[in-house]
Amino acid sequence: IKKEVYMKQVLILFSGGKDSLLSTVRYLDCGYKVYLITYDNSCGIGMKNVKSTVNRLIKKYGNDRVEFIGTKDISPIFRNFIVPFYNYKFDYIIENFGTISISQFNCLACRMAMYVASIIICKQKNISIVVDGARISQLFVIEQEKMLNKFTDFFKEYNLTIDYPVKNIESDWDLKNELLIRGIIPKSLEPQCLLGCPISKENINEELINSIGNVYDKYLKEKAIKVIENYNNINICEEFI
Repeated sequence: IKKEVYMKQVLILFSGGKDSLLSTVRYLDCGYKVYLITYDNSCGIGMKNVKSTVNRLIKKYGNDRVEFIGTKDISPIFRNFIVPFYNYKFDYIIENFGTISISQFNCLACRMAMYVASIIICKQKNISIVVDGARISQLFVIEQEKMLNKFTDFFKEYNLTIDYPVKNIESDWDLKNELLIRGIIPKSLEPQCLLGCPISKENINEELINSIGNVYDKYLKEKAIKVIENYNNINICEEFI
């Protein structure tokens, strides 16, 4: 019996950046085998850069502990989530959801596409834990505590756990220093999403967080559930990835 059969396994949303890198290293140092997945929404550049960081991890921990299962194109799921929302009039959006930022809606739709894909992959590979390197201090609405709690509850509906191991790290210096202590050079080549846009400290507030939460509750969650159900109802021989 291969050694990895005895290992605890985890699926990590791996961008190759420092947040996902530290999240991965923490799990590796706790004895997990990590499956790394990179998601492509077709709105980013430098996707091939991820592989350099993956190779560094494999060199340090071995390919029996680190497995890169590839880059998954989530653009069809992402498109399904943003249509028909993009055609809603502003007065309809404000009346039904509140005052939102389009940039934060894009991030919400993209992250939910990643989560839907992760749930499908976990069911195929019999993995029970998903790890996301979300960090509250990065000032994305979807990475604030209230939204992370919503996502946690969503994964529980599928008997899965999602963990945000670096969510409370505020200082980039602390993050880099922990990587150094663990023997990892904190330099990485991370793909760049052309849609991702954090909110300034002055503009991130309870009203905006609640409005994005309303979009999730009233619009996006139902669409995400339907995607998962539709996929599970199709008899497909090949794996999702």
